Amino acid sequence: MSAPHPLHEHEDLATAIAELAAMINETKIMVEAGQLVELDLLAMRIAVLCDAIGSLPVDRARPLRPALETLMGELDRLDYTLRRRNVDLSLDLQQADRRLRAQLAYGTSPAKSPGSPAGRK
Repeated sequence: MSAPHPLHEHEDLATAIAELAAMINETKIMVEAGQLVELDLLAMRIAVLCDAIGSLPVDRARPLRPALETLMGELDRLDYTLRRRNVDLSLDLQQADRRLRAQLAYGTSPAKSPGSPAGRK
């Protein structure tokens, strides 16, 4: 008899896949809210599940593979979304920097937020 594959206390691979799907969905919500997220943990859990499913006999692994492949695709899309957002932020910062430099070069002051100046009533 072989030793069970460690899955951080998950005895049922289908349950582990469902839990990972929930984690990915929560991460999507966080990304949509503009929060910073790290995908390394999700990628590591997918790798552990892939190893566990890969060590199963083919007849037991076959029904689990489609769900795991779906999760891998969702993680890839999430990674793409984050990379695209990072590029957009970088471009926005570069544009803001160019505007500030132009304002300083032409002797204009940077735009201030509307409101009453401090000390005036």
